[in-house]
Amino acid sequence: MSVVRRIAGHLAPYRLRFALALALVAATAGLEVARPWPLKIVVDSVLGDRPLALPFGHAATKHAILVAACAGLLLLAVGAAVLGVVLNRVTIGIGQRMVADLRAQLVQHLQGMSLGFHGRRPATDLVYRVAFDTFAAQAMAMNGLFPLLTAVVLLGGMTAVMLRMNVVLASIFLAIAPLLFFAIRLLGRRITGLATDLRESESRFLSETQRGIGAIQVVQAFTAEPRERERVLAASARALAAANRLYVFETGYSGVVNVLIAVGTVAVLFAGGIFGLSGRITAGDLVVFVTYLAALYAPINSVAQTVGLVQNSAAGARRVFEILDQEPDVHDRPGARALQDTKGAVRFENVGFAYPGGGFALRGVDFAVRPGALVAVVGPTGAGKSTLMSLLPRFHDVTEGRILLDGADVRELRLRALRGVIGVVPQQPLLFPATLEENVRYGRPDASEAELRKALELAGVAAFAASLPQGLATPVGPEGQALSQGQMQRVTIARALLKDPRLLILDEPTSALDAETEAYVMSGIERAMKDRTTFVIAHRLSTVRRADLVLVIEDGRLAEQGTFASLCKAGGTFQRLHEAQQLFVAPAKEGDAP
Repeated sequence: MSVVRRIAGHLAPYRLRFALALALVAATAGLEVARPWPLKIVVDSVLGDRPLALPFGHAATKHAILVAACAGLLLLAVGAAVLGVVLNRVTIGIGQRMVADLRAQLVQHLQGMSLGFHGRRPATDLVYRVAFDTFAAQAMAMNGLFPLLTAVVLLGGMTAVMLRMNVVLASIFLAIAPLLFFAIRLLGRRITGLATDLRESESRFLSETQRGIGAIQVVQAFTAEPRERERVLAASARALAAANRLYVFETGYSGVVNVLIAVGTVAVLFAGGIFGLSGRITAGDLVVFVTYLAALYAPINSVAQTVGLVQNSAAGARRVFEILDQEPDVHDRPGARALQDTKGAVRFENVGFAYPGGGFALRGVDFAVRPGALVAVVGPTGAGKSTLMSLLPRFHDVTEGRILLDGADVRELRLRALRGVIGVVPQQPLLFPATLEENVRYGRPDASEAELRKALELAGVAAFAASLPQGLATPVGPEGQALSQGQMQRVTIARALLKDPRLLILDEPTSALDAETEAYVMSGIERAMKDRTTFVIAHRLSTVRRADLVLVIEDGRLAEQGTFASLCKAGGTFQRLHEAQQLFVAPAKEGDAP
């Protein structure tokens, strides 16, 4: 389906407003067609001696005719102006509603795409598509469709009148139309390509700018300002060059159109002058014809410009539909069912997972967890621990095997219901630019004050929130920059606990905390874990001593599983990791070299 047809489909909910706009277009065109006739009356019947035919044989003085003609001309101008304002208001309203609908559809679609999709796409590019490319709907409707309809109706009305007045002059004018539209069709394709290049270049420029500003601490720490500045300026130069190519081509495009219009104007004026000199048309007829001629080329030029604008806007619309046409990697299957009284029994059966275009990150993982158990997931960095836990809430879907929750394959459950019973504390604490309380309440805005206080106490947030100038009303700043890394981590823990999930996934929950704070927070988490199935991904093996089950992941496989005590004696990967950490933190003996 073409882009124009798809955009037109978004007009369907506003068919009544669209019908009103069409009526206004017809009325406006009618007033424009009638506008030269008072001039003809003045020239022929006031300045000339051609009698004015009135209904029922009535006669009028030249002064009366002059007053009536002037009044009629003024009324036509006022009427056209009023209708123009109303038409713009209606069309702008339709266009803005279409933009809002398209944005809502695109945002909802992006929210349903998997983490793998978002990992492959720069966030700034997606933001650009939502914020700017969606304006293509308004541009194609308000600045494309309606001006085109107005021009076509006006052209049709004026051409009909011109043909009635003088077939030869009208035919000369119409002969230039094929050349004009051929130029529009030929050059319009090039505009589309240049407009697409411009949008892609601007999107890359935004990505480069966001990269340098978003990581400003790293840039300053490594004195990389010149390199980042050169990277941003190079991207800016490419975007400006693309814009320049488009603007230059559009200027040349307008020049070609104007030259063709001038050729038609010269031919018609020359022939009209010959007919006037020979007396084949009156002076009033010539005034009307010349007035129509000037007004007639305006809609043709509007058609030319509109086609160029539609081609430009189509580039943005294609970028929007490119995203909308991609099926989510993770979605509800037909017949997906809701959850019933989740207990929290989890089983991984021969689970394997591979990222698109890559090898297997996990393979052959098989284990079972009873309801309410505490499971520790450990292993070397990059072994696949976070990837393994991301499969349970279906941030990704398994490539092999299956995951069962209370005996049901998680792919057969409704996605929203599944994620509704799982609380996640990510490895990198992610906060919104809102207040401390709003961030904690994010997963459950309707929680009571008592529930909020409990979550704050368990996560250790209450301890530092009381010392902040505004307490829980303190803004955390963009990406939580007003808080320390440890404070941010505690806020994300409180957010997950307030959700009151049946299953809890903690990805390095205490990695940014000192030993004393870690012990305090872990104590609160352990109290919150009661009767919940909890998975804790940890590098510090001391945090998993109380785990009912320890899973050791190595090179994407489940190398070992058992209790903390049994694995410490098994002579495998866990024992080596534990001994290495014990050696690393062991205090220096007297006499050791510093």
